[in-house]
Amino acid sequence: MEMLRLSKTLLICAALLCMVQSGVVLGQGYPLMQYLNIQYARNPSFHPNATELVYLSNASGVPQVWRIADWGGYQSQVTFDTNGVDGAWWSPTDAKTMVLSAAAGGNERSQLYLVDPHGSVWQRLTKDDHAINNFGCWTRDGTRFAYATNARNKKDFDILEYSAQAKDFFRLYEGEGSNAAMDYSPDDRYLLIIRESSSANTDLLLYDRRTGKTKLITPHQGDIQYRAPVWDAEGKGFYLLTDHGREFMGLAYWPLDSDSFSWIETPDWDVEQFALSNNNAMLAWTVNENGYSRFHFRNLRHGNEIGPNRIPAGVITGMVFSNDGSKLSFTFGSGNRPYDIWQYETSADKLHQLTFSATGGIPSVTLRAPELVEYETFDGRKIPAFWYAPFQSKGKMPVIVAVHGGPESQAQPDISGIYQYFLSRGFAILEPNIRGSSGYGKTYMAMDNVRKRGDSVQDIEYAARWLKARSDVDPQKLIVYGGSYGGYMTLAQLTTYPDTWAAGVSVVGIANFVSFLENTGIYRRALREAEYGSLANDREFLTQISPLTHADKIKAPLFLIQGANDPRVPKTEADQIAEAIRTRGGVVEYLLFNDEGHGLKKTHNRIIAYSAMVDFLQKHVVTK
Repeated sequence: MEMLRLSKTLLICAALLCMVQSGVVLGQGYPLMQYLNIQYARNPSFHPNATELVYLSNASGVPQVWRIADWGGYQSQVTFDTNGVDGAWWSPTDAKTMVLSAAAGGNERSQLYLVDPHGSVWQRLTKDDHAINNFGCWTRDGTRFAYATNARNKKDFDILEYSAQAKDFFRLYEGEGSNAAMDYSPDDRYLLIIRESSSANTDLLLYDRRTGKTKLITPHQGDIQYRAPVWDAEGKGFYLLTDHGREFMGLAYWPLDSDSFSWIETPDWDVEQFALSNNNAMLAWTVNENGYSRFHFRNLRHGNEIGPNRIPAGVITGMVFSNDGSKLSFTFGSGNRPYDIWQYETSADKLHQLTFSATGGIPSVTLRAPELVEYETFDGRKIPAFWYAPFQSKGKMPVIVAVHGGPESQAQPDISGIYQYFLSRGFAILEPNIRGSSGYGKTYMAMDNVRKRGDSVQDIEYAARWLKARSDVDPQKLIVYGGSYGGYMTLAQLTTYPDTWAAGVSVVGIANFVSFLENTGIYRRALREAEYGSLANDREFLTQISPLTHADKIKAPLFLIQGANDPRVPKTEADQIAEAIRTRGGVVEYLLFNDEGHGLKKTHNRIIAYSAMVDFLQKHVVTK
């Protein structure tokens, strides 16, 4: 029987290989709806006894909480909220208690709830519908948790604590700006807090429960990041990530009785995340090498280490140890496989996949992973990019240049249903990490700040020049596409280089920096001004670089997607650019979703939006 199964498998693989070699485009017959139903599983959280875990999955159409035994097998859905769930954190001691975070209609005003993972009615804890509440961490004894909220004035995030025993809230720290609760010490006396001044500048604060006072641990000048602090088992200090004195983020240890830290890992790439077992015996971390997560694991007691080749090339997020340190769970995905929950058994040295997210009924062999490439830009700098080539293209290919958001984000090789659909239709996709992207050092990330914004715009134009120099690309069918900051970049390309592009697609993009900064959530304004420039000092410059100012130069057809409840890039941005183009007789299509925010979260809305996008490009680019 086993031999029969093997023979069938070999026959199937041989048939698929023949189809590829003979020029058959494998994904060509699958409709867009199937590609947009590629699912994911992510953000694992362990049962107190490590017998099972919960995670988020969009299998039902919006992110919900699911449960699974830690050895895999049967999966059950826990929540059924219409808007979906943003996060779930199991109590470290109580198997019947979990905190959920959820917001309505994409408005990001997340509320916190208590729920039994085995099924119960949600108990809402936070009561202000207009406040944002960000879960932080449980105490080690599981009786309390800390979180950040802007309920006081909707601008500044204070740190509060909820006591399950007292069924009441207590304010631990009242501060200015963006603050987040990170980790309690093992004796629950201390709480580590992050204060964020910008994406490149953060501080660590120490709250002392005995004194009620908060101390700044990391006074400094200039842009330095201190992130992800985690206490050691004895409470004598904490591990953290920092780029203090370095170009890249490294892993360090900071003794509580010291005013400095010592390095543990200092690679020539960013250490992007780490996890420490409660008993100090196990340390896991990933290094971001050109967008790929390289996994490392070290037994701190025995010194043995597992290197990066243990896990396939892709992206790792959400690493978490079980309470006893016997298991490490994390999310893993790549350019041609969905995000799923994986688990490493530390004592047995075994790695296995727990969940198997559906690919919309599309054979995984038809999904394409990208190639890492680079191109030269206007100042001779090399820009890294991911190149997705279709299985087959007859003649010269149309190409979509996809620009990530942020701008201090990074394109990584993870799966996209809309990408895979276009690849199956003969399009290629180029996803560059232009200056301003994270992952390539602090100098690179700062290269587009304020007055340097135009340099990053040029980087995309030089991507188009690189494409036009290829013999397999149709230079008349280049499309620029992006969301949020990538949406701004789409509009900036159409206004700055109107003859380069056949069409543009902007999802929740910035059209006017002045109105954007005036209307974005008040809690975000200072962080965004640190990147783009301030209304007080740079208003004239911000007006000058805004696509709306130059809307009369747009020649290419434009497709806009916007959420009505977006607190980050309000719908007034899309409204303005759509009206400006219509007034001048240009071609623009605008889809507004009343139950979405900063991007499209619900599968049925994504199907509507991207089906319209496909029709738009078919009409204005493919058949033109």
